[in-house]
Amino acid sequence: MAQQPNIELRISDLPLPDSGTGPERRWIPDRPGELTGTGAPWGGAFGMPGPDAGYALRLAAGRELLLADHEHRADANVAVAGVAAARASLFGRGPTKGDVDAAIVVLGYDTETEFGAVRAEAIGGSAHHPDRIRHLIAGIPADVYESTADELRERAASGESLIEI
Repeated sequence: MAQQPNIELRISDLPLPDSGTGPERRWIPDRPGELTGTGAPWGGAFGMPGPDAGYALRLAAGRELLLADHEHRADANVAVAGVAAARASLFGRGPTKGDVDAAIVVLGYDTETEFGAVRAEAIGGSAHHPDRIRHLIAGIPADVYESTADELRERAASGESLIEI
């Protein structure tokens, strides 16, 4: 649109010339705590991060679990969800029904055994103390995480211990 004849322009109203900024600098990870490897740290004190681990709590809440005396459902749900989320993270995905099934077998919530009293002592209060779940997850060998629920049932029936508490 052309300038209106009744409006007079001053020099400050004219557009400014381009500042001529230089090219962008190359970014390098040089700040403290910056991850410089090929991925996020995994295992040990870093845990087993995976996507949508909270969904395991929803899956575990709807399942029937055979609880031992003095064992609370909230602690059992957190334990099952933690093991299921750790198993799913090995495969790089979120937890599924199969992960929860395997976690129930690993923790012995599918049958009544003497292990229930040991389990109750190990995970008691874990709904409020996440370190107990981390210790529980660390006590499960990697080959147990890689097995299906049916394979784990067979191994447990043969007398093999699936978890170290």
